[in-house]
Amino acid sequence: MTIFSSKFRQRIFRHRAEDLLPHVVTHQRVYIVPTRRGAAFLLSLLLMLVAAINYSLSLGYALCFLLTGLFAATLLHTYRNLAGLQLIGIHCSDGFAGDSMAVTLRLANPAAQVRHGIRISTEDGITTTVRIKAGQDEVANLALPVSTRGVHWLGRLTLQSDWPLGLWTSWSYLHAPVKALVYPMPERNPPPLPATQQQCSGPGAQPDRQGDVAGLRHYVAGDSIGSIAWKSAARGQGLQVRLFDTDSGPSQTELSLQHTGMRHPEEQLSRLCAWVLSAERSGTDYSLQLPGEHCTAGHGHEQRLRALRALALHGNAT
Repeated sequence: MTIFSSKFRQRIFRHRAEDLLPHVVTHQRVYIVPTRRGAAFLLSLLLMLVAAINYSLSLGYALCFLLTGLFAATLLHTYRNLAGLQLIGIHCSDGFAGDSMAVTLRLANPAAQVRHGIRISTEDGITTTVRIKAGQDEVANLALPVSTRGVHWLGRLTLQSDWPLGLWTSWSYLHAPVKALVYPMPERNPPPLPATQQQCSGPGAQPDRQGDVAGLRHYVAGDSIGSIAWKSAARGQGLQVRLFDTDSGPSQTELSLQHTGMRHPEEQLSRLCAWVLSAERSGTDYSLQLPGEHCTAGHGHEQRLRALRALALHGNAT
């Protein structure tokens, strides 16, 4: 009984990601019911029929039967607007927490008639509408907000239409195993990249010094105490950190949770993510050390992807 119930739920509601692409919306997968407008229209027809019978109105019969035929014809058009639609592919772009996950869907219309008002919506209520010309493809875009890092599944999509008159609504579910990777949210205004151990060694070495003093900025949690401008603090200007020219900055740096100076794990990953992006912008070689994960020193597109992926999946985030 449990197996039968599970198969029935899967057939009706597609709660498991078992649909394969490309996908064709077959007639068995199309459901159709009257809308509120359709129910009101049907009630009006019933009242019209009662009035025609009560007063023996021939024109009332004719109008009632004509509108009933229209109501039945729109059912067929609403059904045909969705049945046979093809979903060729779905692509989810990786992104950062706090931003939107871009989803691109490519749909095809093999029929000889235009498909109007095809609505595509997610389980969270994000919706887009497309019109597909006869024999052509069309691209639909969705922007799904994501707030946490890790693997994010697209989930079940609903294809829906109430064309032409809004008297009927037809829909079909699609649940394909499509996912995207969401990286940690980069920290805003992170401190400079940590200096390497070699640069911090030696008599009189200053870990945060990377050249001549170029200016001051406000103190950020995790900054080295040795880089604080104490004279400015004594003048009542608050805690500020000295900035140095980057001409003699580190050509290689090592990034790890210990270097962040933060306590909360997500704040640590957020700072590491910002450092990875900063190192890429400056062309600095960097390595990333995480528990159970190590990225050797380097920079470039592949290094960036490896580091961001390690940060996104740290602790097996899903």
